[in-house]
Amino acid sequence: MERCCKYLYKIELRTTADVLEFNRAATRIRGKVYLVNGDKKLNAKSFLGVHLAKLAWDEIYVECEENCRHELRKFIV
Repeated sequence: MERCCKYLYKIELRTTADVLEFNRAATRIRGKVYLVNGDKKLNAKSFLGVHLAKLAWDEIYVECEENCRHELRKFIV
């Protein structure tokens, strides 16, 4: 599967408040934003997708079409 996006950052979501704040920040980013882990991919603009990734995945990466480093800097590790 070819990746759509060119920016990839490892993130950490510790609390449910982090999930909500990350989701709000992701919805403000233009273009597609995904959470990825290996071959799994979820929409980062979906609260349920972000919450599922926090609960189920050991490592979470965010993948963006646009450079999202500034908007998501709080969560990038």
